[in-house]
Amino acid sequence: MRSENQRPLFYRLKPDKTRFIPIMSKPILTIELKALQDRVSEATQFLKSRVEGKMKTKGTQLQIEGAKTKEVKLLLHKFLHHQGLNHYRVLSQSGVLEVTPPEKHVVHEPERVGSPPTAPQTTPYYFPQTPVLTPEKKKKARPKHKHE
Repeated sequence: MRSENQRPLFYRLKPDKTRFIPIMSKPILTIELKALQDRVSEATQFLKSRVEGKMKTKGTQLQIEGAKTKEVKLLLHKFLHHQGLNHYRVLSQSGVLEVTPPEKHVVHEPERVGSPPTAPQTTPYYFPQTPVLTPEKKKKARPKHKHE
């Protein structure tokens, strides 16, 4: 007799009718080309010539089935470089690649534009013959209309 903690020496094979074979669908990569405006068709032709897989175009979006994100991102960077759009960026977020235009930087000019004071004005003890620089007095702003 066999005790309860012993294993049998042989296993009986049962017909496996409940086993499901998963069918893995290829991931779909979406590329948003809205920022390229006039060059969307050129970008799609460039990618179609270099990427294998089914492609669908919907307006400014391109969907590629079974493509690797890094590979497509590199190809988009190559396309942008060939077109002279070096400051454009390709952002990747969970299956979506987005081409973004360069950020616009606002240039702030200094508030006060003028020339620096001369040496006699800043160091009057070296130049006793010149007049001393006096600070300008700020005028008080007068109200435009008197309230009665």
